[in-house]
Amino acid sequence: MKERNIGIDILKFIAALIITNSHMELLYGKYSALATGGAIGDVLFFFCSGFTLFLGKMGRFDNWYKRRINRIYPTVFAWAIMGAFIFGYHNDMKYTLINGGGWFVTCIMIYYVILYIIRRIMQNKLKWAFMITSIIVIAWYFIMNPPFGFNMYGGTYLKWGHYFLFMLLGASLGITNKDNWKYSFKRDGLKALGCTIVYYSMLTVARKIEVAQHLELLSLIPLLGITFYLYKFCNSYIMKKLYHNKYIGAIIKFIGGLCLEIYLVQGSLFTDKMNKIFPLNLLIMLIIIIAIAYILRCLSRIFAQTFKPEDYNWKEVFKAY
Repeated sequence: MKERNIGIDILKFIAALIITNSHMELLYGKYSALATGGAIGDVLFFFCSGFTLFLGKMGRFDNWYKRRINRIYPTVFAWAIMGAFIFGYHNDMKYTLINGGGWFVTCIMIYYVILYIIRRIMQNKLKWAFMITSIIVIAWYFIMNPPFGFNMYGGTYLKWGHYFLFMLLGASLGITNKDNWKYSFKRDGLKALGCTIVYYSMLTVARKIEVAQHLELLSLIPLLGITFYLYKFCNSYIMKKLYHNKYIGAIIKFIGGLCLEIYLVQGSLFTDKMNKIFPLNLLIMLIIIIAIAYILRCLSRIFAQTFKPEDYNWKEVFKAY
């Protein structure tokens, strides 16, 4: 793996952990307020996708988009099979194609089309793409005229607009070729902490005081800051040193590589039957989710190889990362 992708590997690892924790409300019991950060986990994944998409070759759109489908949909189909045989899901093909991976997969497949166009005609003008997207999101928000208590990071199509900003941020940093950030734990760490405090403060105020409800839209600014400083942190010397550790690096690459699979499987696995042993139940459930996610990835590789003329490559199927 190229050195420049180490920060993205670490960021995917962080995203996978945040995404899992943010959906664990059931496991926290009376401490459910600690299960948060879903939006942060989502934007980190979009950021990483935008970053890596601007590294590879483009070529003709149909072949380029086919590679994106081959990366995601074997996993979606494998999850549909697991869901039918293990969890009792019975979804038709239309649902599987459009909703089988949840809103996240549908959204990112649309993003791929837009990013291809942007890379073709605006690769050196990503600031303009970012500005245009920002204007669209602001207009979309006010045209919706959201009611008090509206959650723009929740079940709304608006997030399909503003999450694209984070993909563009990743794309912008992906083409700068800068991978050796000088990270100051004092200066940059304080900035990251400040962005986090401002972000959650804005959300809290916006959802409790009606006159300040539009602060939720402005919360995108500190969220962009959180994303940038986390990426910068992941490219710091100390994190790269940890990454190159034989054991720590293997864990980072293994869990980070399962980010998509973890997103798909987690919702079907949570149970409150172990809440009596909190917080140990969180660790146990995390291990279960990672194990099932790994099984899903293996099944998706088998599924993908089944429809190719080559012999099965079992080493590739069970490869950790």
